Amino acid sequence: MITEYSAMPKDDASKWLGTQQSFRANLQQKITSLAHYWQLYLTNNDLTARQELKRLSQQLAAAAKVYGFQKVADSASQFADLFAHPFVDELTQRIQEHNCMEVLQQQLNSSSQLMKSHTPQQASALEPAEPCILLFDEDELAAEALACDLSSHGFRLVIETNSAQLYDTLIATKPQAVLSNITLQHQHCLSIDAIRSSLHQLSQKPAVICFTEHDSFEARLAATRLGCQHFMLKPVDSKQVLYQLNKLIHKEKNEPYHILLVDSDTDVLRFYRHALGMGGYTVTTATDSKTAFELAVQVKPELMLIDLNLKGCNGIELGKIVRQHPELANTPLIFMFQQQDSSHDSTVAALAGDDYIQKPIAPWRLLMTVEAKVKRSRLLKQEQRAVIQRPELMQHIDTLTALPTLWQLKRELQKNSEQQSPLCLMKLDLDQFHLINDVYGRETGDLVLQTVAWQLAQLLSEQDHLYRESGDEFWLLCRQLTTLEQAAEFTEHMLLVLEHISSNFDVSIHFTASVGICLVNEPQSPDELLQHASSALYEAKKKAGHQYRFYDPQQQQKIDLRQQLSQTIRQAISKKQFSCVFQPIFSANSKLTSFELLARWQHPEQGPISPALFIPLLEEQGLISYLTRQMLDLGLPQLKAWRQQWPELCLNINVSAQDLADPELCEQLLERMQQYELPTTALIIEITESILIQAGSGSFEQLRQLAAQGFAISLDDFGTGYSSLSYLDKLPVSRLKIDRSFVQRIDDNQEDKLLPAIIHLANDLELEITAEGVETALQFDYLKRFGCQRYQGYLFSKPLKAVDIEHTSWFQARTSVFAK
Repeated sequence: MITEYSAMPKDDASKWLGTQQSFRANLQQKITSLAHYWQLYLTNNDLTARQELKRLSQQLAAAAKVYGFQKVADSASQFADLFAHPFVDELTQRIQEHNCMEVLQQQLNSSSQLMKSHTPQQASALEPAEPCILLFDEDELAAEALACDLSSHGFRLVIETNSAQLYDTLIATKPQAVLSNITLQHQHCLSIDAIRSSLHQLSQKPAVICFTEHDSFEARLAATRLGCQHFMLKPVDSKQVLYQLNKLIHKEKNEPYHILLVDSDTDVLRFYRHALGMGGYTVTTATDSKTAFELAVQVKPELMLIDLNLKGCNGIELGKIVRQHPELANTPLIFMFQQQDSSHDSTVAALAGDDYIQKPIAPWRLLMTVEAKVKRSRLLKQEQRAVIQRPELMQHIDTLTALPTLWQLKRELQKNSEQQSPLCLMKLDLDQFHLINDVYGRETGDLVLQTVAWQLAQLLSEQDHLYRESGDEFWLLCRQLTTLEQAAEFTEHMLLVLEHISSNFDVSIHFTASVGICLVNEPQSPDELLQHASSALYEAKKKAGHQYRFYDPQQQQKIDLRQQLSQTIRQAISKKQFSCVFQPIFSANSKLTSFELLARWQHPEQGPISPALFIPLLEEQGLISYLTRQMLDLGLPQLKAWRQQWPELCLNINVSAQDLADPELCEQLLERMQQYELPTTALIIEITESILIQAGSGSFEQLRQLAAQGFAISLDDFGTGYSSLSYLDKLPVSRLKIDRSFVQRIDDNQEDKLLPAIIHLANDLELEITAEGVETALQFDYLKRFGCQRYQGYLFSKPLKAVDIEHTSWFQARTSVFAK
């Protein structure tokens, strides 16, 4: 039977098969222990036995889930819950305990007897990236333990436990060294015969190391005749084997990270040790706090992983003891806890610089967390003096995902610029990621980021690289994507993968991502390339998630203009460079009823600037409320003058989220209405649903105060939000404005059932409805037929200055006349 140990591959299918088999073999021991304490508990109602049953079932639940035995994990978890949360009725409690124990024992027996066979790999398919070592030993557990230690030092181990297959395996794998157990049976050794008979077929003779349980002259003679370079006695010291291998095959000895793993659950301990070993780490283990501390002092680990639920001295206490030792004070600690231990979170967080992770831990996440922590620790040690002078070195490794950071990306882009190689640079951002942190907590948010990093890494080739900038932003540098088609195909696949990873979390989390793409075909500076990808991402995020955009130089011009305007817009507010125009609103019989007040900006150098550009800039800089007040000071005096000719005329004004969040808004509006001697009914306040969401729950009370003072409230852009209907019975809204996108469908001859439904709904609720964007007589007739009361659009008039309005026929006539 062949088993291969090597550096951790991307394929997870067979990675943990060996440890899963070991766990299944150990289930029989669990069955015996549970049966023993169960009998004590039933016979004597022994409290100690009860506590042991609880502890064993909790450990079994965690270990079984990690190893993939979900039914055992579920049964053990249910059994543990019965002891943690007993019934009031003792009889019911005993019945439930008996039933759970019976189910658990059935699951344990079934799992321990169901042995999955290894699928032999064709040795010819094994491509040795690292030095290949063939290890022959019929003792499977001993072979696995030795293989785990050696593989963590950069060797690829192939285990063979069947002497009958040793010859074929040796010929197929062509190892650089052979480690063989010698078992003499009647002065005959099958393994040596197989090795000797195949050596002449190998172009390059492997180094041979033999080991045996019983030292004898015959065994040493057989090894010598074989050409054995080193002879050892069992149990074999892996450090001695490593030393000899490095000498024999001239491989430089590397220095893997040393980790101390502390957990009282031996099954979980074995699993995590194996996972970390395959990831390239040297792992020392301990099952109790005292032994762990003694080992820590002895081996000086670069990282300690400590389970909280240790006997005698718990994980938190062990962490404090470690911190007290002068030589261990700066050793990074990661605490492992189960769900029921979550109360310890705040205590763990109080230990400065320490992290914690919830069990059961997926192997990839364990490796990612450890790698991030250890890399940072080693960087600090290697660059201790430089870090003091150059704090930016601390930012080279992301502490959550172990990914290189933006600093590393810039170096790679600079190198690529010098080599003039084509590549594709992508910037990926998770949409509305802050909501995950707000709703589910930062720990879940961190798990999402680690999962995204892991999934993205699996999609990349060895020549591609992944970086994390900060928060939920990732950068991808792909050398294989050189055309728009290739980049688009890869991005679409990547976005689909990210949309389907919610199964990795305890709660159902659905999220999307947006991507900005920049194809690089000529030398450019790193900062330019980063800016190009960022501008493409900015365009992608203008629409709802699962979007990607390629960098467009013309779009960059717009972004540059936006940047220039952002630097001068504050001055424009202070110098009152903004003016206003008025767009009339007519009734169904074409009579003027009100004007919408609109802002305009004539830039001294750039000319007229679109409101779609300057309104967001004012909101970003917190200046939009200043514009609102300036527009009121321009519009209200004009309304006062016009009302002498049109006494019922009203003015519609848009308010922002910042306006609505101001607790003094109502008072300020009342003061201005009194200043210009206008009734509050003459002002219609227009809001959008997005403004309500941004302003928060306080906006509801603010609108009620305004309505109570007589101001009319109009819900603008109705039908384009997420839940406009849900607001209608909660807000003091008296008017609705149908978004122009619905009106435009009329000319497209689309069968639109939604528009008539909106009008009927508004009429049933006694809400006055206005249609904006009316441009054709067909639209006007259609809306009028279904009962729309107010109209605004170019069919009647474009926005005009006050002086131009006063010269129109429809304004002068004071009758139902409008200009087409």
